[in-house]
Amino acid sequence: MRFTHYCLAAALLAGGAPSLAAQIRASERATVSQVVDGTRITVDYSRPRARGRAALFGGEVKWNEVWTPGANDATTLEIDRDIKLDGHPVPKGIYSVWLVVREQGPWTMVLDPRAKLFHMAHPDSAMNQIRYPVNIETGPQTEVLTFTFPEIRPNGATLMLRWGVTQVSFRIDVTPTYNMVIDRQKVGPYLGKYAFEWTQKEAGDTVALTYTVAFKDSVLVGEWSPRPWPEAGPMILLPIKEGWFIPAFLENGEIRDVEKDMVLEFPRTKSGQKAAGFEVRGTGDSLWATAKRQ
Repeated sequence: MRFTHYCLAAALLAGGAPSLAAQIRASERATVSQVVDGTRITVDYSRPRARGRAALFGGEVKWNEVWTPGANDATTLEIDRDIKLDGHPVPKGIYSVWLVVREQGPWTMVLDPRAKLFHMAHPDSAMNQIRYPVNIETGPQTEVLTFTFPEIRPNGATLMLRWGVTQVSFRIDVTPTYNMVIDRQKVGPYLGKYAFEWTQKEAGDTVALTYTVAFKDSVLVGEWSPRPWPEAGPMILLPIKEGWFIPAFLENGEIRDVEKDMVLEFPRTKSGQKAAGFEVRGTGDSLWATAKRQ
């Protein structure tokens, strides 16, 4: 105690009071940010603590209240490119984030373009807001209100809010860097089956591989048979220039990984002529594999 008084007296004698900015707040400010395929998503929020309060919702936060998930200034969501949030288009910008909490049924997510609002300044419904229902889940006890990105995909992410035993998940889909769609009139030379061979084989590897290129739902799809490794499932061939493609591996119908260091190079062909084969090249233009049309 004497040491504390001494430090305070010394600060005052030195000509300054303790900085208010340096004082501990009941709900400290935090940010969490994630980049997905060039799109930066940032949540800026204050982090209230449960402090033993069992009834956070229906108690500390009243039912039917328009609540910003945080404290002090309203929580904000900032994106530097257009995204989809739970399937709803959200133009790039910065928004204050609100939830209408309810005892029964889904809550309502509200994004308001007026970002600089205090947590008590509940925004009225307006035409330029983005509103839609969100489902609430139960999860492990979380003492301090927390936003995280527990899942990252090549074309999106999951943003999760946790406080107490309540959690809310938001699906984010970003605008892809690569154009997956290819003109049906341009795919003819690539379609078909190829005898595929790695330039460097593992000892005892004698299994013949077939690589099939097909056109499905406006995209070019490639697939090995049999799979050279368990994760080597179907892939979308993303065109980067004429006859050059990089593979985007699929899992359960969604892009799992974009292999930017792997390029399938088909030779330039005359109009309507089928490619006799292709090469797979990697880092430093090293030759990884060759394929000949069957």
